[in-house]
Amino acid sequence: MENVVPIKLQPLTAEAFSPYGSVLGLKSPAFPEVEGGRPVVLMSRIKRGTNNNRLEELAIHFSYNQTFIPVRGSMALVVAPPPHNQDAGPEGYQLDYDKIAAFVMEPGDAVIVDRGTWHTVVAIGDECLMISGTRKGAEEGNTGEVESGRIPAAHNPVAQKATPFIEFVNLKKRDNRIMELQL
Repeated sequence: MENVVPIKLQPLTAEAFSPYGSVLGLKSPAFPEVEGGRPVVLMSRIKRGTNNNRLEELAIHFSYNQTFIPVRGSMALVVAPPPHNQDAGPEGYQLDYDKIAAFVMEPGDAVIVDRGTWHTVVAIGDECLMISGTRKGAEEGNTGEVESGRIPAAHNPVAQKATPFIEFVNLKKRDNRIMELQL
């Protein structure tokens, strides 16, 4: 039996989000950072899946930061601080389960997730239309709609093909842990 890590949803504020990135505001712009490519902006529809509040995996990438902006519908952005051992590889990256956070994002909210920050998004309602600023290459094979209920998802072939430069870590397999959003 896996260990369940409860994660309480919290409001998005610049102060609470600061360990993971920054909140875009009228006087606080976001600056995309990309190594080995160019920035690209994508629109995706994430649909609520079954057991949407139970998460087995997180995405992580060190060569660029990423922007998330819900346009229609709400979503939860789940994040954890970057690991200190970036050379360890996906099976060894440090993940501080005590510092995992989930923020409610409403249409018009915008954040930029720092490089190396663990992350995933989950639709809170039936679906959420969102914009993501990411790295060029993600648009290849992107259907614009993800049925799994969250993106990115290691078990979703569309997401894998669209984002081959993102390392997906299945924490259930690696650490025998599942994160559970307290909706």
